[in-house]
Amino acid sequence: MNNKALSNQSNQNDDYVQRSQAEMQRRFVDLQFKRSELEKQLKIVNEVLFSLGREMEQHFSYDQFYK
Repeated sequence: MNNKALSNQSNQNDDYVQRSQAEMQRRFVDLQFKRSELEKQLKIVNEVLFSLGREMEQHFSYDQFYK
């Protein structure tokens, strides 16, 4: 009887470990996806900022030239 109880507890521990690992894997994949989406958004923001910087430079040069 004691061996059966130990075996049952061992199986429960194994199930817990497997569920924990599966949850960590799910979270890892979810975070990778979120990181990828944030990197895409950051790339767009950088492109817009670079473009805005060029426009500001051109405007500043235009103002300096015609004043």
